Amino acid sequence: MNADREPMYWMSNKDWYRINKEKDEFELTDKAPERARRSFEMWNKTDRKK
Repeated sequence: MNADREPMYWMSNKDWYRINKEKDEFELTDKAPERARRSFEMWNKTDRKK
């Protein structure tokens, strides 16, 4: 996966995340591997509101 797509890697498997409707945000499940967790951290650090 290239560097531009790595922050979205965590979304490549629906078992790794869910939508918390109360908080209106994504969260990882216990099934997410370490690479997906790092990817999710990168994604959270980006300014997605642009």
